[in-house]
Amino acid sequence: MDSLRKGKLFIFLLLFFSGSVLVFSQNESDEKFPRGAQYFLGTGDELLIRVNIWGFVNKPGQYMVPSETDLISLIAYAGGPAHGAKLSSIKIVHSNSTSNEKQDIEKVNVDEYLKKGDDSLIPRLRPGDTIVISGSKWFHLNSFLEFTTKIAVLVQIFSWVTYYGDR
Repeated sequence: MDSLRKGKLFIFLLLFFSGSVLVFSQNESDEKFPRGAQYFLGTGDELLIRVNIWGFVNKPGQYMVPSETDLISLIAYAGGPAHGAKLSSIKIVHSNSTSNEKQDIEKVNVDEYLKKGDDSLIPRLRPGDTIVISGSKWFHLNSFLEFTTKIAVLVQIFSWVTYYGDR
């Protein structure tokens, strides 16, 4: 019985240390030979790229889209522009993950595209792009006026309470 326990302990230690050596050698080889680029395929074996969309869209976030996707299609995937979106100056930040260069920022006027219908005004997206849609000046002015109106109502209620509370 005692030799059976020793045998089990030996096998356990052997498996434990061989697993540790295997993990160590695997991590060591990852440093010597970095993994290649990862590609994602869609349901129709189409190449997918990862892009981000922030700001004034109905569903901001990160999307896996077909590699031929343009800006208009991505905005549609994100539920369309939200109320108050400034479509005349949308920023596309192109990722330069392979180099230490400054990131390339492109501005796109979607309003002009909607007026003219010229497809050359809308760029194709690249892997890792981040699209930023900001709010229009009127939206921000409206938000500010709405905020000041709420503050004015609170001040008026406070003044009524103090005026009629003293009587």
